[in-house]
Amino acid sequence: MDLLFAEGSLLSGAYRHGGYRTFTVFENKKRSIVVASIRDRVVHRLMYDYLVPIFDKTFLYDVWSCRKGKGLCAAIERAQFFMRKYRHGFVWRADVRKFFDHVDHDILLRLLGRRITDAHALVVLKKIIGSYKSAAFTRERERE
Repeated sequence: MDLLFAEGSLLSGAYRHGGYRTFTVFENKKRSIVVASIRDRVVHRLMYDYLVPIFDKTFLYDVWSCRKGKGLCAAIERAQFFMRKYRHGFVWRADVRKFFDHVDHDILLRLLGRRITDAHALVVLKKIIGSYKSAAFTRERERE
């Protein structure tokens, strides 16, 4: 934590997000993993803790990822509950391919700005969001 506040980097606006490390794993299918440095992940966590009270109450009940008291096991139990209750119903499992690689940063920042009033938090969020340029997104732009 001292690194983040050395010379007041977060408070003064001097914080700069570093680069990312990319590697590939082969678990069930080939996946490219992109990871920020530990220093930047600590800042991500600080921002997460700041954002949860602002946005959690706006989510639907059945949004399960990264929420207190929820997660994979709870989502599975909820799906099993509905499968028992609606025996002739259907379950649809979906994953949006490269979702985060295609989020429009300008729209995301505009949406964040509607609920976040702290100017320092918005500056840090802009730096974090602007730090990520996916290889897939860059290749798509180069083709256009």
